[in-house]
Amino acid sequence: MLKVFGIRHHGPGSAKSLKKALAAMQPDCIIIEGPLDAQNIIHHVANEKLKPPVSILIYNPKELKQAAYFPFATFSPEWQAIKYGLKNKVEVLFMDLPQSIHFTLDREEQEEQQTKIKEQEPQKEEKQVIQDPLGYAARLAGYEDSERWWEITFEQGEGHIETFDAVMELMETLRTELGNQETPRTLLREAHMRKIIRNAQKTYQKIAVVCGAWHSPVLKDMKTISAASDNKLLRGIKKTNTKATWVPWTYDRLAVSSGYGAGVVSPAWYKMLFSNRKDVAIRWMTKVARLFRDEDLDASSAHVIEAVRLAETLSALRGLSVPGMNELYEAALTIFCNGYDSMMELVEKKLIIGDIMGKVPSEIPVIPLQQDLEKQIKSTRMSKYKNSLEPEERELDLRLGIQLKASHLLHRMNLLGIHWGKIKETKRRYIGRTQGDFKEQWKLRWRPDFAINIIEAGMWGNTIENASTNIILHQAKETTELPKITQLVSQSIKADLPHVMDKLLLVFQNTAAITEDVFHLMEAIPKLVEVIKYANTRKADLSVLQKQLDQIIPRVCIALPGACVSLNEEAANEIFNLISQTDYQISLLDNSIYTKDWLLCLEKVIHQDNMNGMIQGAATRILYDRKYISQETSNLYLNQALSKGNNQLDAAYWIAGFLHGSGLILIHDPSLWNVIDTWVEKIPFETFRDILPILRRTFSRFPDREREQMLQLARKGQIQEKEFSHQDENIHFNPLELVQEMDVLKLLLDI
Repeated sequence: MLKVFGIRHHGPGSAKSLKKALAAMQPDCIIIEGPLDAQNIIHHVANEKLKPPVSILIYNPKELKQAAYFPFATFSPEWQAIKYGLKNKVEVLFMDLPQSIHFTLDREEQEEQQTKIKEQEPQKEEKQVIQDPLGYAARLAGYEDSERWWEITFEQGEGHIETFDAVMELMETLRTELGNQETPRTLLREAHMRKIIRNAQKTYQKIAVVCGAWHSPVLKDMKTISAASDNKLLRGIKKTNTKATWVPWTYDRLAVSSGYGAGVVSPAWYKMLFSNRKDVAIRWMTKVARLFRDEDLDASSAHVIEAVRLAETLSALRGLSVPGMNELYEAALTIFCNGYDSMMELVEKKLIIGDIMGKVPSEIPVIPLQQDLEKQIKSTRMSKYKNSLEPEERELDLRLGIQLKASHLLHRMNLLGIHWGKIKETKRRYIGRTQGDFKEQWKLRWRPDFAINIIEAGMWGNTIENASTNIILHQAKETTELPKITQLVSQSIKADLPHVMDKLLLVFQNTAAITEDVFHLMEAIPKLVEVIKYANTRKADLSVLQKQLDQIIPRVCIALPGACVSLNEEAANEIFNLISQTDYQISLLDNSIYTKDWLLCLEKVIHQDNMNGMIQGAATRILYDRKYISQETSNLYLNQALSKGNNQLDAAYWIAGFLHGSGLILIHDPSLWNVIDTWVEKIPFETFRDILPILRRTFSRFPDREREQMLQLARKGQIQEKEFSHQDENIHFNPLELVQEMDVLKLLLDI
């Protein structure tokens, strides 16, 4: 006896109906639509520690980009069929076309040119049915959404064996009317399914076949298609070597919104329907109330009662036996959220899609690299961060042994492309700030699809340290740019990979010696300084890098003035950032020789012809802040930049560079303020309109308090020095008076 059960993948009603059908039939063999090359891992489903949602991962070990996932949830009919078979000692077989053939066909299709004559396309309506047969049936029933129609018709009930007869009749009608027009890949799949069923019929008497509803008609009557025609179709296809394992999965990856073709709209809701349909509306609304209370939002028992009543009323008006997700959503939106969609985002994440991650026990075989990774995660006490779906933050103190090892692990994983943690860079404004040197802030988030990243990383070695070392050495061979080499050195220090340092430092030394681009040298300085500072924290000897820095900084100081000539605006902005960055790094080093060479270099930049105004202004400000030039000298340079003989646009850029970072210099220096105030007032309106965006961008970056003080000064026009003696934090102003004043500087400050 052969019985075919057409189901909806991940359908709770289908799962309930199937459980009842299997109990009534008591088959001696269950054949399921699943990839044949995962047959050897089915028995792991009997392990109670394997908790869905989980997924079968099948991959090509020689080409890891070829990988496929086959997820299961508790409410997946296939999962329930496997559980039933293993519990009752019934043979369970997968029958779908193996991924080993899919991978071969995928590769051939990519390589094959489109030279074949296109087959005659079916009529518009027929093609529409082929692409979305359930959508066609839904429209016939008066629904625009096939998911909604299928859920109401088959998934919201308690499950009935007779459902399968109705589904079979529907699919037979659709396929007959369409003339069985299928894609070549679908025909191959169905031929392979029939082949597996025929082989099983030689051994077993009562066979239950569980497949997607669309395939059920062609598997029902095995006599309509001969075995010879199926074998001919399958003959000659080469297979790609594959491996299979189980990996954790999540509800959000199971949802259709993730892009999963067989996904469902509301996994968390389907779980509730499958587990206990009784009073499901009350239980769901209660969860909404608890969720809102946890977020300190208004949610009372009265809200729950009214929301349930509204959901049930809506379902009655729509002829439903139980409120569906649409009715519950609309009721919660109305009662709990007063119609505001933004408040429902939390509900959608937690109670519609769900934030559940499955678990795979350690005894299920995995590659050596994953075994080492699990061991490292456990030894560094990071397991709780791996089991959380929500982003977590973790501060690591590098002076503590276990936390230092955790930092090494996270940096090594990033090298391998497993981006579990992202480090949060902290801006260090003060030299010697310990938090910047000895603590790291990480944002951690584990993702199920890291499984394939781990397998891919396994090609580099069997342990995290060994794989990280090999990939660093590989990348060092592939790059010839000094900044990238410096980045690799930095990553190696942070990841504690001592075995690569000698080779990396040699590559760095050789690359630095032949690098002529001064901007590449400047790009390398920040990471180089960071690496040298890390030497103290990470206990590494980097004297070779210090010697290289002794050579790079003088080379930069010699070449920079000439390299900054005749730059366009885009290039000038990039150089401006490099100069600011280099100045900051040199200040961190606190080396008198570096500082002297650097300031002499900037002085040459100021006097260089055909220099961009922003760069000259920035250089002047740095020299002034470092007390290399006096206040009178900086005023002189400002007057020269704003003189009538110069282009007003260049003058605006000069001011932007000079004032970058802080406007306090204007607040506390009356002569500078007066020069800029006079210059602004004398600019013709037509010209002012052109340079206004540059100036507004400059002034808008100042802190609010600084801009408030500047507004107070702007109301007074030219300022005497004695008036600045009281420019402190206690400046008071009347906003109404500011509105009445139309001085042009107010346009710049834009409060």
